[in-house]
Amino acid sequence: MQYNKSGPIRRLAKSAALLATVATLASCATNPNSTKMGADGKDAARQADAMVAEKGAAAVVRVSLNGSYCLRGTVRLQNVVDGKIRSGAFTEIGQPSGIYGADAIVKKLAKTTAQMLTLNVPALIKENGVRDIRTSFRPIEPGRYAVTMITCENGNSTASMGTGNGGLFGAQGKEPNTLFGDNTITIGKGQIVDAGVIDIVQISSGGFFTSARARLAGSEAPQTFKDAIRLNVPEIYPRITYTKFTADYVLLLSALTPKPEAK
Repeated sequence: MQYNKSGPIRRLAKSAALLATVATLASCATNPNSTKMGADGKDAARQADAMVAEKGAAAVVRVSLNGSYCLRGTVRLQNVVDGKIRSGAFTEIGQPSGIYGADAIVKKLAKTTAQMLTLNVPALIKENGVRDIRTSFRPIEPGRYAVTMITCENGNSTASMGTGNGGLFGAQGKEPNTLFGDNTITIGKGQIVDAGVIDIVQISSGGFFTSARARLAGSEAPQTFKDAIRLNVPEIYPRITYTKFTADYVLLLSALTPKPEAK
């Protein structure tokens, strides 16, 4: 499965304002390896109940690229019905903005440049929506889902796989295909699901005219994530279903099999 990577960091001398913003977010984002959790993270966890009431379930997943968390990750899901991906509206879950896997050079430059500027720090944090990646639940309807698109954003660099269903804002689009690797998950009615991490694993490098190839690797949430919920939001912890995305190669093969032409 091909994935595209655009906008690599070619110039270190970015504008001072942009670097200061990155530094601000880096200092305020929650360390995902700590068991500490801020008030925002706790409140977000408690909102899962309202999401279940709204859609029937709630789910969170994180995206990483070759083992490093993305600043922002989006996973597009579409229903699987009778062993086939339904080409209707899609659902997206993922993680918010935050400095978890950012380039070290950018963070170092940002820290230095930030001292030179006067910024409305609270407004920047609010605007960029830095939240705890451990509790970034999204409402979702119960059912079986296939990943049809995944995106990893790191500053001005973006890596993506798939094209979803080609529609905008959940609209009907072209028939989608699932992605290679751990590509499906089942969400039960009334569940609060922690779907762990989906890693975009590069398996070949791309050239000037070609895209690199990659696969999806699913894993459960790290133990530190689980411990953070257990210690900080004990009323939610027993109700969370910890699982991961898994491979459905039958579904993948059916998507790759050419369909007979209409006569």
